[in-house]
Amino acid sequence: MSVLEFIRRNSLLVLIVVFALGLGFLFMDYGDKGNMFGTNFYIQVNGVSYNYQETVNLGENGESYLHSLYSTASQKVRNKFDANEDDNMSDDELAAMNAWLEEHQEYREYMDFIGSMMQVMSFGYAEDGGVNVAVNRAIIQQVGQELGIMPSKEQVDAYIKAMPPFQQDDGSFDQELYHRLTGYDRVRGLSNNTQETAFRSVVSDLIVLECLNNIFTGDVRYQGKAVSELVDAIHQDMRGKNAWLPASAVGEPPAPSEEELREFWEETREDYKSDERRIVSVYTLAPAEGANLESLIATADMLMEDLSKADGKGFDQLLEGAAENPEYEPFTYKTADGKSHTTSALTTLAGAPAELQVQVDHNGKTIPLAEVAFSEVDTAPTVQQYEDNLKAGNLEQRVSIKQVRGYFLTKDSKLIFIRVEAIEEPVVLEFEAAREKALAALKKQRADNALEVAARKLFADMEAALPEGGVGAAFAKAEAAGATVKDFGPVSVATSADDLPAGVDAKALISVPTGKLAPIAISKEGASITAVTGRTIVNSPDYAAIKSFRAIPMENARLRGEILVDWIQDTYKSYKVQFAKEVRLHQ
Repeated sequence: MSVLEFIRRNSLLVLIVVFALGLGFLFMDYGDKGNMFGTNFYIQVNGVSYNYQETVNLGENGESYLHSLYSTASQKVRNKFDANEDDNMSDDELAAMNAWLEEHQEYREYMDFIGSMMQVMSFGYAEDGGVNVAVNRAIIQQVGQELGIMPSKEQVDAYIKAMPPFQQDDGSFDQELYHRLTGYDRVRGLSNNTQETAFRSVVSDLIVLECLNNIFTGDVRYQGKAVSELVDAIHQDMRGKNAWLPASAVGEPPAPSEEELREFWEETREDYKSDERRIVSVYTLAPAEGANLESLIATADMLMEDLSKADGKGFDQLLEGAAENPEYEPFTYKTADGKSHTTSALTTLAGAPAELQVQVDHNGKTIPLAEVAFSEVDTAPTVQQYEDNLKAGNLEQRVSIKQVRGYFLTKDSKLIFIRVEAIEEPVVLEFEAAREKALAALKKQRADNALEVAARKLFADMEAALPEGGVGAAFAKAEAAGATVKDFGPVSVATSADDLPAGVDAKALISVPTGKLAPIAISKEGASITAVTGRTIVNSPDYAAIKSFRAIPMENARLRGEILVDWIQDTYKSYKVQFAKEVRLHQ
């Protein structure tokens, strides 16, 4: 019987099973122990969620197979000329290998391409490279589907056979290499379907990425003259002078008048709002004497499940029923005055009362309960609605599960649920309430403007001094204005920012003619004015190789890879890539 026939004949049974599975998946989120409605993904790309295991599979397989394709190609060509196969090649063997690569440019271009694609795939914002690869593979697969670029089995086969590493000297396909990469069991003569599927999936993504590469980069190529100039720029050492004008060297601007302050507040009034305030109820479950905490956690799971089914209503009755049920671990929940919970007055996050300052474990961190209440509930009645419901006696009928968060474990082994009763949204403050903040902002703006005005005037004075007095006269003007002048160099594009004067960017100096000022750089700390006083080309084997254009294919692959990385960065924004809180990101 086919699957479709089974479903047709047993539709009621199938619906029951699907419903049961749906409930199961819903309550699997309880593992968070704090946010039933938290993020249910490890990464999310264009609204598509990938759980932890899916992310690991995408990332680890991508990293592993891309590396294998590159290292296998590299090792295979070395083995052709490494007589002892000990990776210790003589000068003659290296020369023979390089000569062979000159004759087989397709092999060199393949290695440059794979190396460039490894760089593209590993781009991202996560500290874990595997997570970055997973995100980028998810992007590639989704874009491929949108554009209709979905390689068939036959196309994947053809692509693998065309890869230089899989071609033997006689032109035949290297089946042994394919078996090794896909986990083929030679003893039993069995394929590893899981490993082969993972490998072919990576190759499929590589095909899509190459198609996208061709779409986005077209015939982009370095020209000989451009490569020559680029090589000179990359392999040069630069020397120069830098003037640093600190913000403190600029006189403090006069205090604004009351009329100026009020006018500034009118223009920026949306920046000055009251703090958001909330009313929060706290339900605390404490193990009774001799009770088992793990069993009480199971009871809390049950309570949360029942509360969710009731859409957050009737929590008092649920607590009372569970506390009186002898099948459950005994616990207490009532306050000293016999209530099931405590409810705060209308409070800000900073001014939260003691019951909301309790430290709880949540998402691997210990934080105040108030932080959860203010950051993880978006929907609740207004204060007026809450008070009206309270007065009418129908508060419990009007609450929603979206107002509830829990449970949270405290340091003294208690379990806490919270319910946000009401939210008072921030409002724009009137002038008197916003006055001090507006005054501070206006003073800062004027101080920043004073620095920029003084710095740009100094830059103009220095440029005017260049034609007659040169760089020395220009920087004498800077010293007279209170700037600190330093000589620096030699530096190159590879020099770390920590080894450069404040505000100097070696890469930005490449296009600055010798003896001229670089564009001014202004920050809140001060202004930096730089001039290049000399350049020296650093001759090296790399320089000689690229200068003779033997490395142009590599430079072309790098250029096209950089264009793809720019495209991926844009796609991160358009696809609204998101990470779970557990993913460590670069700061």
